[in-house]
Amino acid sequence: MKELVFCIFCFIGLVNNGFSVVSGDSSVRRFKNHISLAAHITRIDLNANLSSAGNRNRIEYKTETAARLGMSFDYRWLAFELFARLPFDKSSNKGKTQNSGIYGRINKSRFWANVIYQNFSGFYWSNPDQTTRNGIKDGSFPLRPDIKNNLLQVNAFYIFKPDRFSNPASQGENERQKKSGGSFFAGLGFYANNISGDSSLVPQSIDSQFDNIRNVRRIRSWLGSLNGGYAYCFVLKKKWYATVYAAPGLARFTAISFSEDQNRDVVKGQWTLRLESRISVGYNSDKYFGGVLLSSFFNNQDLDTGIAYSYSFQTFRVFFGKRFALSKQLGFLGL
Repeated sequence: MKELVFCIFCFIGLVNNGFSVVSGDSSVRRFKNHISLAAHITRIDLNANLSSAGNRNRIEYKTETAARLGMSFDYRWLAFELFARLPFDKSSNKGKTQNSGIYGRINKSRFWANVIYQNFSGFYWSNPDQTTRNGIKDGSFPLRPDIKNNLLQVNAFYIFKPDRFSNPASQGENERQKKSGGSFFAGLGFYANNISGDSSLVPQSIDSQFDNIRNVRRIRSWLGSLNGGYAYCFVLKKKWYATVYAAPGLARFTAISFSEDQNRDVVKGQWTLRLESRISVGYNSDKYFGGVLLSSFFNNQDLDTGIAYSYSFQTFRVFFGKRFALSKQLGFLGL
């Protein structure tokens, strides 16, 4: 497996060099002495799936998360966000999910990294059969307000051709891509996930279909990943853009499942596949920028204890902002 990972990264480097175009004119404009401020509305959804080995039965839990209003600050390589849940009520058909988190990032031309911590409380069971829907009106779902999920993501990526592709430009930060171009990139990631309930994660009404996991009330896992992918930005009339990312990868994970009688099963050093992707469309001029961004990742883990556990995380964002020129640099930490 180590040899396979090494070959993947060697292939990425060779192909990227083969596709490179020597040019003295960069495709990217960088605003070094500007502060970018942006308002954004963000919706984040988490899906968690449990299945029992040996059959096709699957339980799907989803969040019903209200949109958040936030403000982001970007200056050179440093960025952070503040946000709060919008003050309106959601339909009770899918219950309510409380969501809080912290988001920060470092975004340089050749290197970017981000840290995201999310806490979710309150899920609904999205795929009950007709038997378990008795007494529930159409459009509503069985609720699990007791289920909580904590998710930590740490990513770091290296861009091979920063003069042909700008990651900050696709997010409305202190760069603007002037013409179409793309680049391969490679990265490392760390992910930790913890899902738990006050009782078994398997609803009592169908626990006979999940004999080997009927008592599991908590699953905790963490993994490290190697990712390699390609990103391309299409530029129209110098200011309109569309960017596409794809980053498949390999991950090695450890997981612990806890049952209601306090027994636990540990799985160490298992391999799994990951997929991360992003699409953004928007407008980016020297002063104003805005757009829509959709990002997602998917992870699947076979715990070898009769449990297959997968989760996916989607983010949808609308943003608009403006750049402000500074008379001089701040003068510390390379800023």
